[in-house]
Amino acid sequence: CDEDGRVTTLDLKDIGLVGPIPSEIGHLQQLRSLYLHNNEFSGPIPSEIGNLQQLWFLYLHNNEFSGPIPSEIGQLKQLYDLYLFSNKFSGPIPSEIGHLQHFETLDLSSNKFSGPIPSEIGNLQQLTSLDLDNNELSGPIPSEIGNLQQLMYLALHGNIGLTGTVPVEVGQLESIKVASFYATSLTGGLDDLAFCKNRISLQADCGGLNPKITCECCTECCRTDENGLPQTTNVHTPHKFVHYYC
Repeated sequence: CDEDGRVTTLDLKDIGLVGPIPSEIGHLQQLRSLYLHNNEFSGPIPSEIGNLQQLWFLYLHNNEFSGPIPSEIGQLKQLYDLYLFSNKFSGPIPSEIGHLQHFETLDLSSNKFSGPIPSEIGNLQQLTSLDLDNNELSGPIPSEIGNLQQLMYLALHGNIGLTGTVPVEVGQLESIKVASFYATSLTGGLDDLAFCKNRISLQADCGGLNPKITCECCTECCRTDENGLPQTTNVHTPHKFVHYYC
């Protein structure tokens, strides 16, 4: 609590809580940190979460939450970290997420999010980690991700609906240390992209005799079928590293 007795941190992680988040959570308008991870919470995120406009940290990962991210998430203008991974969230990633310009970490991995990656993600100028892997996202990678000049970690693997090539603008991100594009439907070559010269950790579907992606600079090459599943039949490959489970 602060000096006026108002709740600023609510830490309920790791204690086996079940059921939905009550809408009354929206009354805690001085809340800075909300830690509900590693429980068995279920149901949707209440729209009243948008009332927590002083919130810095929102950790809801490793629960049973479902439904879409409410558009009211875009009202959390002070938010630094959003962890929603390992739940059952679905629907599109709301474009309102682009309003959160203090964001440093966005982890939506291992859910059932679908549709395109919103171009508004390119507004998150302070973002250092973008983890969207193992969802049902589709369409091209927006070139606006190339605006994220602080980005060090980019995980898009496990979205078989992602198509097209990795944008040149993304390849020009000098801050990138780790990038993963395997188990997607992305095609083309990565060797001409600028980040290949920086010896980053880079994973793509570049293994096998007929790889989806050509990438001599990749540190790990995967072979996955049209469903994004690993192929286990051994074949000769010119690549030094071929991992079926990257």
